[in-house]
Amino acid sequence: MKPTPVLPLPRRPVRAAAGTSAALPSSALDAMLDAAYETHRRFRHGAFAEPCPTCHVPAGELCLARRSVHAARRMAHRVRMAQAGPVPRAAAAAR
Repeated sequence: MKPTPVLPLPRRPVRAAAGTSAALPSSALDAMLDAAYETHRRFRHGAFAEPCPTCHVPAGELCLARRSVHAARRMAHRVRMAQAGPVPRAAAAAR
């Protein structure tokens, strides 16, 4: 039996590979992003725990801009987390 020759693969720099995937999002990347946003929305994680002052959707809903969380909503979440202090809300409620 003859061994099959193995041809070397073309080498690309890491920067070129990363730039290509960012420029052309695949359907798998789209699905992953949709699933992550839906999970955050459903369980009100992060900025989705706040109502959006820009597009006026209630807490737990996606912003009207597709695949975007408005800066005002993210800022409202950061302000609330800074006011809450270092003790998480669930731990503070258990005291």
